[in-house]
Amino acid sequence: METVLIVLLLISLLFIGARLFVIIGAVTLLLFFMYCDLPMFSLIKSMFDMLNKSAFLAIPLYVFAGAIMAKGEIARRLVELALALVGWMRGGLAVASVAACMLFASISGSSPVTLITIGSIMYPAMQKRNYPDHLSIGVISVAGSLGILIPPSIPMIIFSIVTGANINQLFLAGIIPGVITGILLMGVSVLLGLRFQSEVVPFSSTQLWVKFKRGLPALFMPLLVLGGIYSGIYTVTEAAAVAAVYALVMEYFVFKEMKVKDIVNTLYDSVIILGIIFIIIAMATAFNFFLTVEDVPMLLVDFLQSFVTNRVQFLLITILLLLIVGLFMDIISAILILAPLLLPTALAFDVDPVQLGLIFIVGLEIGYLTPPIGINLFVASALFNKPFGKVVSASLIFTFCLLITLFLVAFFPQFAKI
Repeated sequence: METVLIVLLLISLLFIGARLFVIIGAVTLLLFFMYCDLPMFSLIKSMFDMLNKSAFLAIPLYVFAGAIMAKGEIARRLVELALALVGWMRGGLAVASVAACMLFASISGSSPVTLITIGSIMYPAMQKRNYPDHLSIGVISVAGSLGILIPPSIPMIIFSIVTGANINQLFLAGIIPGVITGILLMGVSVLLGLRFQSEVVPFSSTQLWVKFKRGLPALFMPLLVLGGIYSGIYTVTEAAAVAAVYALVMEYFVFKEMKVKDIVNTLYDSVIILGIIFIIIAMATAFNFFLTVEDVPMLLVDFLQSFVTNRVQFLLITILLLLIVGLFMDIISAILILAPLLLPTALAFDVDPVQLGLIFIVGLEIGYLTPPIGINLFVASALFNKPFGKVVSASLIFTFCLLITLFLVAFFPQFAKI
């Protein structure tokens, strides 16, 4: 009878098009009432305790910094520098898009923000030079996902909070996989550029020097944020505050491109994004609390260890699970629910939490690019005003680059180490 009720609830919520966090919250409440003897206060307290962690302060600060840079001059100057550097190559504008996404990812921490910021600048430029949509849409949609792999990364912060993995090590370990993915995406862009004989931007050493000087304030920001973290000058949360203040000072006082009204609107947009993120965190935390009370993590460990006999089998199962979950669940919910469940088994098979974190990030990053829930696909479809199916087909060949990175991180630990 209980199972029938849960299934009926799920079908009803799916039928009316409820958001994922509503589904998770409703199912959690039903499970809690049916199976738990604890007072409802304990469930509410678990949600409050999770959201009250000081490490979560970094998320709104990074979101605000990313939004300021996206609407201001910093992102534009990074794109101009990337164009001056590699625009002369066949497929050079696509390569420049990847480079710009990598640079912006190192200060934004968000995949959709990176996609929207770089895509709104680079896609019209590629259209102007007759780049085929299969190249321009595909490369920007996938390169935008680097916003959660190259540090600082909001999903990395959440993984660190729920598993206890060292966030500094996780940030540092994300650089190599991010660079590898970027190089693979650039390689595919060049090959497709040669195939389609794409137009090029003439190289000018004078222009490169001019764009480099203009881009220096933007280039200094990753050094300021990441350099401060790894040198021990400040924590990840303090680095987020530094990023937000630096972006605000640069855009308002130095570049003078933003007015008070623009800052207020940016703050409003950031609050909307944060509301969505923290509701998801709260609902996933409640579900995770139920699983913990019912001892599901240890049951899963026993189940996996009963037929998984070695590290390779565990990694293959984890990859498969993440790819499947990524089809239907956003990355924050997936991390909050799955990471605490899989961590004990990972430790039993000598998988380092930092390596597991990168496997989670890259595996679920592919979910950004796979229907039916792929966030980047929907964002790209709206941003470029193209049919959803066309965005999916254009992204497919570039998504394989992420799959290669995923297997490198999983089976060659040196790619997941500092």
